[in-house]
Amino acid sequence: MRMRPWILIGYAVTFLSVLFFVYTANTEQSDPAKTISELVSLISKNMVSDTKMKDVASKDKKIFEEYRTANQKFHKKIAEFIDFEKLGTDSMPKKWQDKYWSISSGEKKKFLALLQTLIEEIVYPRGKDFFENVKIVYHKPKYSSDQKQVDLRCTVHVEKKEVELLYRLIRRGTQWKIFDVNIEGEWWTDSFKNQFNHIITTKSYDELISAMKKKLGNVQAGTSF
Repeated sequence: MRMRPWILIGYAVTFLSVLFFVYTANTEQSDPAKTISELVSLISKNMVSDTKMKDVASKDKKIFEEYRTANQKFHKKIAEFIDFEKLGTDSMPKKWQDKYWSISSGEKKKFLALLQTLIEEIVYPRGKDFFENVKIVYHKPKYSSDQKQVDLRCTVHVEKKEVELLYRLIRRGTQWKIFDVNIEGEWWTDSFKNQFNHIITTKSYDELISAMKKKLGNVQAGTSF
């Protein structure tokens, strides 16, 4: 089956959507949990949902652009809770980093910026919708020996179903930032990595970038979500 570069963005929906949960009262709020709870508040109070954007995309382009502009005002603030550089770097196989990112000082930066923008345009609005339908039970966090990383396991209740998730955060100064999540045994960055590797191997790195840009353009125009 032919792989499509933008399919990998679907993984982002699950990754960030599950951040938007009901924080249980009997759970002690540690610093990593505070990162997530503050992100929940920021998105739930300010983002325009994917449902609303889809509803007006083909009916009223002016309102659609107003929604996009409203959401963009909060992208920078939301980015404070996510380590996009580590997320994107961990998602690209080392051999392709050495081959393509080492030849140009700006290539890695360009790729990370593109991936981040795709996530911002696609994932955040869907997360707004998802927040209304999930409840998550938080479990005890497990810190690395150097206290610089932490795994937070949780059980997500969605429409009478349970999904086990494991968040991974890294300490950046005094701030905990999310960079990965394990969804029922599979790390999100590993899923990215496998698909990036397939596309670059069977086609090319340039074609991956081109396809991601095309997808972004369609999303921003309201012709694809």
